[in-house]
Amino acid sequence: MVAQREPIIIDTDPGIDDALAIFMALLSPEVEVRAITLTHGNTSLEHVKRNAVTLMHVFAEHQKHLGIEVPIDSLPVLAAGCDRPLKADLISATYFHGEDGMGEVYSKNLHKAPSDWENQLLHKAEEKVDNEYKDGERPAFKTTPRDAADEILHQLREAPPLTISILAVGPLTNIALAYQRDPVAFGRAKRIVIMGGAVDGPGNVTPMAEFNFRADADAADIVMSSTQGFQHTPEGYQQRLDLISQNKPAPAHVVVVPLDASDEGAVTKQDYEKYIIPVDKKTPVATFCNAFLIWTFETCFRLYNLESLAIYDAFTLLTLIDMTADKGDGKNTETLDKHWSYKHLDMHVETSGIYTTGMCVYDRRLWDETSFDNGVNNVQVITKGDGRRFNQYILNRVFDANIQL
Repeated sequence: MVAQREPIIIDTDPGIDDALAIFMALLSPEVEVRAITLTHGNTSLEHVKRNAVTLMHVFAEHQKHLGIEVPIDSLPVLAAGCDRPLKADLISATYFHGEDGMGEVYSKNLHKAPSDWENQLLHKAEEKVDNEYKDGERPAFKTTPRDAADEILHQLREAPPLTISILAVGPLTNIALAYQRDPVAFGRAKRIVIMGGAVDGPGNVTPMAEFNFRADADAADIVMSSTQGFQHTPEGYQQRLDLISQNKPAPAHVVVVPLDASDEGAVTKQDYEKYIIPVDKKTPVATFCNAFLIWTFETCFRLYNLESLAIYDAFTLLTLIDMTADKGDGKNTETLDKHWSYKHLDMHVETSGIYTTGMCVYDRRLWDETSFDNGVNNVQVITKGDGRRFNQYILNRVFDANIQL
């Protein structure tokens, strides 16, 4: 029995694994998705916005299929953010996700986006309440006059301090911008759990860099620096509360789930054929996922000779879920300690290397000294997770596989 759902903000660039993570979050009783903020990344921001609106409509149809009606006030806010990095040139991952970010589901007529998806994102000064909507008119999400960074800050200001967590599974532009705009409000986040970086292994878009950190290395380095002074202890937790009460910036609890810790968070082609294909057309979520997973498994084999899909973003969500019992004081970490390994690092991100932009940098030397001139970061880095448990979680949560955990 889940005592209380943890409110979360998802900062994302859907994206195939983003879509699976979003569905898993919306279907997980441990968390309540307050807002979904959108960034450039896997594809252009325009495609990201269309995909996000489509995902929310698919999920609304899924809830209707299950006989669930969610009050308008309880729907997530959808907020568009940055269409490019803070400083660097724009890159994308359309080679993997397709030009539309969803495995070309629209051009292949495998799924249709709402025809008015752009208008749906426009905020109206006065939105209707539940009983004012006719059948078939209910929205799938709430709109906002704010951009993504301001919506993140708004959500944090409106909630009690250290209660909302952020799941960041795209380039960190929106997150860094929120920190730059208002470090005091930013410090109210309980923690920021990030899929990104290659800490102790090779990158995937360059020899040294993972895509999200490479797509905006400046933003990633800013977010790592927000951890200076963080201590994962009862004293550190109280210090954060004290700073917030004094209207001062509190150090952030940043958790990074890097590429090298995420490869076990996968679904094999055998799983796909056994558990996912058979539920096609049975639920709206399963139908939509089947539409883009055809492309995905073909692409994994064509590009990497792999018959499995590493679902990094959903794997990172499971990390966040397993951390919900820890309010930020380093206690109640039994679930995390049972299923994950981690370490705390003074980690920075290279922003200007010819060959190493986006690389995670920490001092591997054995003696203890201050390694960097710009302060000591304290980033919690996941080093290993339980891939089999994740596999069962996502198949159960998203595809109703009924596998015994």
